[in-house]
Amino acid sequence: MKKPPQTAPARRKAAAAAASPVRAMAAPPTAEQFAQLYNHVDAALFSLAVEPRQQLRLVFANSCFLATAGLQADQMIGRKLEEFIEESACARVLKHCRQAIRTRETVRWDEVCVRDSETKYGKISVTPVMDAAGRVTHLSGSINDITKRRRSEIALRDSEERYRQIVQTAEEGIWTIDAASLTDYVNPKMAQMMGYRQEEMVGRPISDFLDAEGKALLVKHIKNRRKGISAQFEFKYIRKDGSALWAYVSTNPIHNSQGVYIGALALLTDITARRAAEEAMRESDAQFRAVFEQAAIGVALIDSNTGRFLNVNERACEIARMSCKKMTGLTFADLIHPDDLQANVNHMQSLKAGLLQTFTIEQRCVHRDRSITWINLTVSPLWKKGDPPSRHIAILKDITQRKITEQKLARTTELLERTGEMAKIGGWELDVTTQTLFWSLETCRLFEIGVNSAPTLEQAIDFYAPEAQPLIRVAVKDAIAHGTSYELELPVITAKGRHFWARSQGSAIQQHGKTVKLIGTFQDITAHKKAEQDLIESEVRFRAVFEQAVVGVGLIDFATGRFVDVNKRYCTITGRSRKEMLKISFDEITHPDDRDKSLRLHEQLKASKSSEFQWEKRYVRPDGTVVWVNLNASLLSTMSGRPNQVLAMVEDITRRKLAEDNFRREQAFNEILASHTSAIIILLDRNGRLIHMNEATLQMLGFKRKDLVGKLPPWESKFMDPAEKARSHKRFKEMLAGQNIPSREVTLIGKDRRRHVVALSSIITKTPEGAVDRIIVTGTDLTERYRLQKEILKISEQEQARIGHNLHDGVGQTMTGVSSLIEALEYELSGEQRESASRIHHLMQDAIQEVRRMSHSLSPASVKNRGLGGALQLLAETIRTNHRTACSCEVNPDIRIEDPEKETHIYRIAQEAANNALRHGHPSRIKLSLQLRGEHEAVLKIEDNGTGLRKHSPGKEGIGLRVMDYRANLIDGSLVLKSRPRGGVSVICRFPYEGKRKA
Repeated sequence: MKKPPQTAPARRKAAAAAASPVRAMAAPPTAEQFAQLYNHVDAALFSLAVEPRQQLRLVFANSCFLATAGLQADQMIGRKLEEFIEESACARVLKHCRQAIRTRETVRWDEVCVRDSETKYGKISVTPVMDAAGRVTHLSGSINDITKRRRSEIALRDSEERYRQIVQTAEEGIWTIDAASLTDYVNPKMAQMMGYRQEEMVGRPISDFLDAEGKALLVKHIKNRRKGISAQFEFKYIRKDGSALWAYVSTNPIHNSQGVYIGALALLTDITARRAAEEAMRESDAQFRAVFEQAAIGVALIDSNTGRFLNVNERACEIARMSCKKMTGLTFADLIHPDDLQANVNHMQSLKAGLLQTFTIEQRCVHRDRSITWINLTVSPLWKKGDPPSRHIAILKDITQRKITEQKLARTTELLERTGEMAKIGGWELDVTTQTLFWSLETCRLFEIGVNSAPTLEQAIDFYAPEAQPLIRVAVKDAIAHGTSYELELPVITAKGRHFWARSQGSAIQQHGKTVKLIGTFQDITAHKKAEQDLIESEVRFRAVFEQAVVGVGLIDFATGRFVDVNKRYCTITGRSRKEMLKISFDEITHPDDRDKSLRLHEQLKASKSSEFQWEKRYVRPDGTVVWVNLNASLLSTMSGRPNQVLAMVEDITRRKLAEDNFRREQAFNEILASHTSAIIILLDRNGRLIHMNEATLQMLGFKRKDLVGKLPPWESKFMDPAEKARSHKRFKEMLAGQNIPSREVTLIGKDRRRHVVALSSIITKTPEGAVDRIIVTGTDLTERYRLQKEILKISEQEQARIGHNLHDGVGQTMTGVSSLIEALEYELSGEQRESASRIHHLMQDAIQEVRRMSHSLSPASVKNRGLGGALQLLAETIRTNHRTACSCEVNPDIRIEDPEKETHIYRIAQEAANNALRHGHPSRIKLSLQLRGEHEAVLKIEDNGTGLRKHSPGKEGIGLRVMDYRANLIDGSLVLKSRPRGGVSVICRFPYEGKRKA
């Protein structure tokens, strides 16, 4: 039956009675009386008789006391304490009991008991019972089991210590403020992020760390905190050095026990790098969109099922030589040469089947007059992966002129090589470490020494004239010490005594900031020096040529832009007299549409960014007619080397411009597009040698054209990944055999050893006789896209880890505290209320476990703390414990992976595969294994005996499988799913292993 509630005076009276010695009993209570009163009480009660010399004998113990002691009544009742209490505890118990006898007051103390390897805690209370004479005859006592409370207190202290360590070592900034918005705590990470010491920030208002915009936003945020509103947002702070710190802020208000706002707590994650990356990405997207919208290339939208043109731009119509209305409704089969049509069909089938992401081919477009236009065709799908093909976009570029010029390329290359030989420029190389000097054949000829006689550095310097030797010695010393280049014109003396002037150039090659080589050239410039001496005579001749030249020649003041002198032909071209020309500037006769560029080119001359330029521009005559001229402008310098005039030579090309306007516009467009395209373009001969690389390819790899062109084939070069070389050679042979090679992703290595992922497509061109002529390789650099995808995945991992930490350290710790309070409340209640509190306590414990499981899943701290092997063992243990599923784990102890990010990817693959099996396959057994295969490959395998794989449509694999496959690609591995013969699934991830074996 439920006890009636006590009034406050009654409770105080009862408490006073319990705290004071019992004096009302005239005679010692009997055991029968105690049994009737207390045998059914939950507390352990006992009574001790006080005998002479303060000997204590147990005269009564209720059933709860006997159960607590673990003894029978006949083993304890009537015996002295020394007979059934352990010696180590007996002295302490007797001490407290005798204190109660001596002081006539209740004595309480805590006891610890270890039984069967289990530690229990109890609170003992003894109260003296006196007779009428005031002598203490008995001690009445009770024992309360406080084990659970004491364990909770210990756990709470441990939790608080762990929380303090976590806060101090947290990777996130922690910042708390008081009700006045003054900083009262920052953890070391927060101070580091802001560039302060902790003590420099404490006590300062948070507004001290914000700019004007942030201070305005702070008022709103503080209002929300005072209203009890939590929030997450991105916010900008100002570091000590004045730079901006962008952070993701998760903030909560802090209230005291009366619910009054006393401050706020914020967790800050540094996202400055991410914000910078996002800003760079937005700027890149804007630039790309502007280039795309302004590019004058053919673009067509096509129905993927019928091949019909749905929409085309004006440039596509120009290439096809028909109107937009007429072209719409036709198909590529109506335009493409019959011999090229099958290749187009084959590529489209591969695209629809998902074997290609995009393709680029070169084909012939046949016009009504049977003439041919060569086009470069790039096709990309507009449907999502897994969706039925609907539409695709085609990019058309007229490459007819390029096809014509390709036939001239070999002759041009040979001409350049012969020209370099005829220039008589010698080269040299100095190995700084060994001081070994190498001279080319032409250099040896210039200095008239034997071709096999390589001089030392000092001997080479001795070839310079005595007055020039200090200059070349200092230049070489600076190049070695600081990596500076030099170009000097100095007198030299050959081995046979011949004097000549030489231009000596040197450039440093550095590794790890240290010069390892010097390379340079020698050139005989004696004739050039002689030409300088003949300058005066040349000036006289120039005047004669100036006046009689069949082209317009003018001198323009460098500072003002006004004409200083013009010849008769210049006046004829501009339609003005010489007197009129000397009163105006070049800008006044320039066509308004050309003035900006004209001014810009002259400004570049003034800024010494160039010494000359050539440009076809328009002049406006006084009668309003426009004349086209070919302008060649170059700087004229004084003897001091400072430019003071511009020499302008103009040729009237009006007729030619009118006759060739269309042709030149197309040619200029193609040249600009080819030189500024970001696409990779590589040209190979039939033996695989590199004969051309466009500027975009050279810039990506960081090599100079002479380092690669005419050198080894790609599979023997230094810019291709070793694993890719054999595959590249194989594909080359297949192409020569006439096989179609689909687009593929290849890893190229730049001069700076950076790796670039590129998508390459190849096509063979043939001679008129049908033999293989050239192999054209085009591609797109995917490195930035891969880097951004990897960065996004990394940010996702960090965000999951942050949420996991918040769940564990925030919610988990709060729930643990609530659980301890519920447990304490449970002991203060009784009856049904106590049972309800007990049920709440158990539910809270279950919730705490669930939160911990969630936090461990989101934040795999085990990988960092235990290593990959330990993390996989913990994953198996979690599966056995949380999912009641048998799970074994076999890890080769020799495997050591040094890269933490790679460890995380491997662990996430195993975790996702196991979760998929538990979620979809309902297995009774799962096996995890990580083993080595050979010297350089490791295999991660997750096997289960569940219901097996579901059937998916092609391209409709689940997001989990796609994420696992992407993670495998990030570690240069491969992922394979197999159905097991007796049911279940095997997920196999193979990846290269370069780690060290354990000793």
